[in-house]
Amino acid sequence: MGHLSEDIEFAESGEGPALLFVPGSFGTGAGWRSVISKISGRYRLVTTSLLGYGATAERRPLGNATMAQQTDVLDQLFEEIAAPVHVVAHSFSGLSALAHALEGRHKPASLTLVEANPFAILRTIGDEAHYQMFQAMTAVYFAAFEGGRPDAARHVIDFYGGPGAFDAMPDKVRAYVMATTASNIRDWSSGAPFAPPIAMYRTIKIPTQIIRGETTHPAMARIAQALADSIPHATLSTLDGGSHFLPSTHAAEIAKLIEDGVRAAGAEAL
Repeated sequence: MGHLSEDIEFAESGEGPALLFVPGSFGTGAGWRSVISKISGRYRLVTTSLLGYGATAERRPLGNATMAQQTDVLDQLFEEIAAPVHVVAHSFSGLSALAHALEGRHKPASLTLVEANPFAILRTIGDEAHYQMFQAMTAVYFAAFEGGRPDAARHVIDFYGGPGAFDAMPDKVRAYVMATTASNIRDWSSGAPFAPPIAMYRTIKIPTQIIRGETTHPAMARIAQALADSIPHATLSTLDGGSHFLPSTHAAEIAKLIEDGVRAAGAEAL
C-alpha cells in the first residue's frame, strides 16, 4: 500500500481503464475487496480511503470541516492516476464524489454511486419529511458524541442498517467504528452544507449510475430517485434484497454494473 502527499492511502493493481474505489464513512479501501474480486475485465484497480479512515490522515478541524478538504483528496488521487478515472463510491464517498464532480479540478470519466447520501438534496426538492429523518438522527448522534458516549455511532449505523445493526457487527468492526467516530462527525458536518441547486446537478454530463438497495432506508431510496431525476445521463438500479451496505452483500451485482458503466462511458467517448 502506498501513500501520496499528506498521507493519502493509495493502492493499485492491474492495467487498463482506471477504476477508483472510494469507501464510505468508517470504511477503508479493503471494503471493496469483494467487489474487486468479481471484476472480470482488465482494469487498473485503485483503492483509497477518505480523510480520517484507513491510511488517510485526518486533517479536518472538528468544528470546521468542509467538502473542499475532501475534494482536494480526490484531486490528488486523480493527479496520481494521471489517466481518465471512473469513480466508484459508496455512501458518504458518493456525496464526496458528487462534490468533486461539481467543484474539483479534475473531472471523472464516469460515476458509479452506491447508496450515495447527499441528504440536503431532499430539502432542495422540497421533501422535508425525509430530510427531517436525517436531522432527527444526527441530533441524537451528535449529542451522544458530545456527551462522551463511546458507542455514539450506533445511532448512524442503526439508521442505515436497522435496529440492532451496530450490536450485530463483529467486535473488530465495531471497535473501528468507535475509534473513527470523530472523523464521521466531521463527515456529517461537512456534508450538511452541500446543497447545490438542481441546476448544478444537471451540469454533470458524464455517464452516472445510481445504485440503491431494495430495502434501504426510505430517505436513502428517495435520495437515489432524486439524483437519477436530476443528473442528465443517470441510470437507477435497485438491487433486490439489498440495504445500505451493498458492497458487502451484493458484490457480484455491483461489479457487473461497474463494468457496464465503464463500457457505456467508452462508447459515449467514441
